[in-house]
Amino acid sequence: MSRPLSLTLRVALLLAAVSVASFVAVGAYLYHALQRQMSSRDDVELIVKADQVRHLIAGMPSADAVRQEAHALKDTLYGHNDFMLRVNAADGKPLLQTSVTSRPLPQVDSVPAQRALTLDDIHDWQPASGIGRMVRAAGQAGADPVQVTLARERSDRLRVLRVYAGDLLLALGCGALLATLLGYAIVHRSMRQLRSVVAKANDISTSRMNSRLSVQDAPVELRELGSAFNAMLNRLEDGVQRLSGFAADLAHDMRTPLNTLMMETQVALSRARPVEEYQSLLASNLEEYERLSRMIDNTLFLARVDNAQLALQREPLDLPAELQRIHDYFEFLADDAGVRLSVQAEPLRASIDPVLLQRAVSNLMANALAHTPAGGTVALSARQVEEGVEIAVANSGPGIERAHLPHIFDRYYRADQARSAGAGLGLSIVRAIMELHGGNISVASHAGLTTFSLLFKKI
Repeated sequence: MSRPLSLTLRVALLLAAVSVASFVAVGAYLYHALQRQMSSRDDVELIVKADQVRHLIAGMPSADAVRQEAHALKDTLYGHNDFMLRVNAADGKPLLQTSVTSRPLPQVDSVPAQRALTLDDIHDWQPASGIGRMVRAAGQAGADPVQVTLARERSDRLRVLRVYAGDLLLALGCGALLATLLGYAIVHRSMRQLRSVVAKANDISTSRMNSRLSVQDAPVELRELGSAFNAMLNRLEDGVQRLSGFAADLAHDMRTPLNTLMMETQVALSRARPVEEYQSLLASNLEEYERLSRMIDNTLFLARVDNAQLALQREPLDLPAELQRIHDYFEFLADDAGVRLSVQAEPLRASIDPVLLQRAVSNLMANALAHTPAGGTVALSARQVEEGVEIAVANSGPGIERAHLPHIFDRYYRADQARSAGAGLGLSIVRAIMELHGGNISVASHAGLTTFSLLFKKI
């Protein structure tokens, strides 16, 4: 399998192709323009020579004088060996012939003696090679009519033009080669900035994420690329830092129940104990196992969302009934915490995945109860809005600091007063569920009231 051409070579070849096309177009134009000019001059010269011959013959007393003054007629063609002159008497008898053509001349009409020659009187004829031009006109030698024929197979100018065409092709080849080499050198030099981007990218690793490109010194075409690259590095660095913090927090959170399990098991095994103590130990261990299971379940859920492995199972749900079930589940927890729980929902039906709806609202309810002081309230509601259906969880309490609001839905984000649970994945899971449904989640916190709103848009 052949390796693809480098970008530098591709651009250089493209420049060479453009240069060759331009050279060929200009060369062809110049060649044809020069050919037209030379052909036109040849035709004018042919007319002038024919007129000179007719003028000289007009000054002769008879047709026989043409033979006697042949040298004077030939002198008009001095320096033009490519001209072929023929003068015939009225009966077709040749009076003068300078040379023999490679092929017989065609029969064409003669221009009357009284009319001047024009370029329209010139005719093409086919010699052994190339294209010939000829003119035939009537003349008058005293009282004797004569016929003058002047032809040429190829002028010196057209021979020079053939040489010019060869030189032009050679110049085109050299120009194309020079354009290719110069284009390659220029593009290779221009690619230094791009190579610096590659070198900078090669220097970046998880332990060296603070390196950035200098977009101010970059060409205009690369500034957008450099800015996008730096923005990507900012996101990666932020993600790596959060992931590192998440890994540390997750390890710490998992170590606590594991240490508890190990220590309680070691104590239980240190000596024989009554059955009741073993049952109590198993019950305690079960709580720690459930805690570990929730951590693993949350992490796997987000991984499945990221890899598009989670399919929605939408069903037409009776929202008041669904929210009432969630209210009933948390009612006992609210009573233990001294928090008053209420639910208010309009009679609505919406196409939502019931399992994911329960998980999203339950996460918000758990967060609300965890951050509501005794004597406070948590309100669960649902209403119809212009975009679709909105489900809200509102609670009284200290609220969320404004600095945390833009980040509380980010994964692994943890702050003392941010609404996150466990390893900081609770609200991230809620946002992922809303994105799966094509909706969104928002939060407002002010005047001692914090409200999380889930918007399920119309489908």
